[in-house]
Order: sequence, then structure tokens, then C-alpha cells
Amino acid sequence: MENISGPMGNTTIRDFPYYRSLWNRVIVAILAAAFLPLLLIGGSMYFCTMSELRKKTMESVRTEVVHHKDAIDGFLAERLNDLRLLSANLNPVTFTTPEPLESVFHSLLKELPYFTDLGIIDAEGRQLAYAGPYDLISKNYKYAEWFKSVMERGVYVSDVFLGFRKVPHFVIALKRSGKTGPWILRATVDATYFDRIVSDSGVSGGTDAFLINRQGVFQSKPRTGNRLMSQSEFRGIAPFEGVKIEKHGGEFCAMAWLDRAPWLCVVKIDSRTILKPIHRVRNIGILVFILGSILIVVTVLLTTNYLITLLESKRQRIQVLGERFYRTGHLLSLLELFPSLLREMGDILSNIDVAAAWIDEAAKKEDLREIRHTMGQIRSEMTRGRKFVERFTSFLKPSFPIASELDVNGLLKEVLEILDRELRFRNIKVRLAHQGQLPSVTSDRTKLGQVILHILLNAMDAIEKDGEIRIETRTEKDGVMVTVSDNGPGIPEDAVEYIFDAFFTTRTGHLGLGLTICAEIMEKLGLGPARV
Repeated sequence: MENISGPMGNTTIRDFPYYRSLWNRVIVAILAAAFLPLLLIGGSMYFCTMSELRKKTMESVRTEVVHHKDAIDGFLAERLNDLRLLSANLNPVTFTTPEPLESVFHSLLKELPYFTDLGIIDAEGRQLAYAGPYDLISKNYKYAEWFKSVMERGVYVSDVFLGFRKVPHFVIALKRSGKTGPWILRATVDATYFDRIVSDSGVSGGTDAFLINRQGVFQSKPRTGNRLMSQSEFRGIAPFEGVKIEKHGGEFCAMAWLDRAPWLCVVKIDSRTILKPIHRVRNIGILVFILGSILIVVTVLLTTNYLITLLESKRQRIQVLGERFYRTGHLLSLLELFPSLLREMGDILSNIDVAAAWIDEAAKKEDLREIRHTMGQIRSEMTRGRKFVERFTSFLKPSFPIASELDVNGLLKEVLEILDRELRFRNIKVRLAHQGQLPSVTSDRTKLGQVILHILLNAMDAIEKDGEIRIETRTEKDGVMVTVSDNGPGIPEDAVEYIFDAFFTTRTGHLGLGLTICAEIMEKLGLGPARV
């Protein structure tokens, strides 16, 4: 037994173009496939490049402060060597008067213009001889810190201090031994000259270099405007090995302790100057990424839009061919009704012919009453034939879906009237089980009529002769359910999933398009496929 049912409710409008919703998902998938590797690979390369650039940049900063430190250490080492060479040729006893030392000092200034003065001091701190612009011959340094340090260590470079002269300077002193005991050769370095050396030695433009002691006091004048011997921003710095780099505000500070003096060499570099190459590479990378992204997006959009447009064009052509195909199938299915149509029309014409003969006989008898009665029968037959043809042709002509209120039971009655003669010819009975007062539904009358017609034709073909078709209608949810069943051989279980496929049939001599057309119409009306 075959049981075909389907709900009939309000029609829905499907989106068109068909592939545009798919296009959005394709765009997202392609862009994700393009950008995820780009972001992963590009991000990894960017991170590695930035790390390497930052490492190289910090290395250049480290190299610069080491070079600057070595330059200052070299200057101090040369001055100590100068004093060693000078002390090797001096005898404290000979220079107890100022004239010999002044002669040596003036000769020294011609070659080494770094020193402010020169003095010889005995083990008690007394200045035995002095050459220079100040009156220091009577000074005693026994209690001076630098004197104590040089006596203990042998070599000493002091912090910058004012001393007796009240002028910033620092001392380089060297302890020597003689026949009369230990003595010290002391030289004062020109602070102004030394500042130029500290500021210029190996330092590129845009940087600042200066020296501070362990308390953070400036031992050279920085370019930032701070005064010599004033307190810097650094305080209580503990000794450390190598180079230390810190960031203070918008500047990088590279620091290293000198080997020849207890001073910290500090090189300040503006972070914008240091990071300028990194920022340049970053900006180029961002620009390349943006341009590449625009190119990818535009290419994907244009390519996919072109392909979707082609698909839409092909789909529209396929739809036109499909409409023609299903129209042809529909007409071929209705060819089965033409014998019934011809028989019906033959009966009508025969009745009209008989009525015309009666009129001829009544005219001979001049029986006007009989003539009028017979003419009424002729008109009735003609009206019946016209209505039958109109109903039949309404299922043949193509039409666009038109939503309207309709009565399902009335539509079933119209379809059964078309099939009435064929049903009687095949001796197939139709049993109706209508629910009274069915609600009206909104759908296309012609299209639903075609669905019911094809389902009934399918049931009649399954029965062939001497059978029964049962039609049941009932309310279900927000629509009406129509169930058509027959007592034919039914559909094999292994063929149920294929019954809506075009050209699939279990009977010879049939095209297998009836249920395919039904499913297509139901889908276009938004009612969903029929259920078996």
C-alpha cells in the first residue's frame, strides 16, 4: 500500500540569488585559510626579526659604552705612564727649589697640555717642590684623603674636588721610592680639558656621556645642563662586572666601571634614536601586511564573485531547463488522462447529438415546449464540457505561484471530478475521510492541485484496476494534512529513498517523474517535501 502525505500551510519566499549565502561562507573560509598562515608565519618572522634587531641594537649600545670606557681608561693609563717616565728621571733632593721642577713642567706642557700643575711631596705630606699657577709650596697634604690612598696603594686617581684652590680638579698621584724614603709625584689634570675628552671620546651624535662616582656625583659635566660635582639621578650604585643597560624614561643608559679610576662611565642614548631602525622595520612590515591583505581580499572578492556570478548564470539556465523539463514531464503524465477527456467529450457530444435529433422531431410536431426543454439540456451539456475543459487545462498551463486563501476539501473535489471517468473506467473506488470545517490555508491553488493530481495518478497506476484509494484530511499544527493511500502492491523498502529521484520507477512504461514533480512543487511553495 502506498501512503503519500504532506502538510499544506503558508508559502515562504526563498532567498535569491541562491549562491550568495554560500558565497559569504566561502569568503570567510578562503580569507581564514589565507590570513591564518600569513599571521602565523609573518608574526613569527616579525617577532624573530624584532628580537634580533633589538639584540643587535643593544649590542651596539654595549659596544659604544665599552669603547667610550676604554678611551677614558686609555687616557688615564697614558697619564700614569707619563708620570712614571717623569719620575724615573727625577730626584727629590735635586728639586727642593722650584726652578728645576718648573723647567721640567714647562717642557712637559709643550707635549702634554693636560696637566694644570706638578708637585713633589715627601712621606710626611710636605710639598717639597711645586710648579704651576697656584701658591701651594707651603701646603701639607698629610691629612688629605688622596694622600692617604696613594701612600697605601701606590697609584691613585682621585674624585673631582675643589681643594685649596677652590677650582674643580682631580689628582693623579704616583708613589715612588728613593734613598731618602718614599715620595709622591702628584699632577693635577685640567677638568675643562678632561670634560671635552669624556664628552667626545667615541660618542656618536644624539648621545650624552659623563662620569659619576659611587655616590652618583658628576665627575664630568654632562650635556644635559647639570653642573660638575652636582648630584645625578643615580645614587648608591654597587660595583658590577661588564656592562649594564637600564631604561630611564625615554632614554637607555649603558654603564660600565672604569679600570683606572673609581668612576662609572654612563652613556645616555635617546630610545627613539636606538629604536628608530626597529620602528622602521616594524612600519615597513605593517605596510607590507596591509597592502598584502588588501591584495588578498580584493583578489578573493573578485575571483569568488566572478565564480559565483558564473554559477548563478548557470543555475538560472538550469532552472529554465528544469522548468521546461518538469513541464514536459507534467504534460506527459497528464497524457494518461486524455483518453478520459476524449471519452467525456465524446459523451457530451453524443448527448448534444441526441438532443439535436429530439429538437428536429419536436420541430416537425411544432412542440415548442419540448424544443425549449431540449435546448436547455444542450446548454447544460455544453456548460459541463466547458467547465471540464477549464479544470483540465488549469492543470496544464504554466503559472507563477500565486498565494491565495483556499479550501483543501474543495480543491480535492475539483481534482476528483477530472479523474472521475478514469476512476470509473478502471473500477477504482475513492473513499473520502474529510474533517469538517477545515481551516483555510494560504498557498497556490493551481500548484497544489497539480501535486494532488500527480499523487492520485501515481496511486491509480499502482492499483491499475479494481482497487481503492483513501483520502483523509485533518488539521495539524498551523496547517492541513492530506493523506492519500491505496491498496496497491506498495513500494519496496529498498526503493523508498529513491522515489523522489527523476526517472526512478518500479513499473515499466512510466517515466518516473510524477513524485519528482510533486517534490519540486512542494519545495517551491515552501511546504517541504512530501512524506512516504
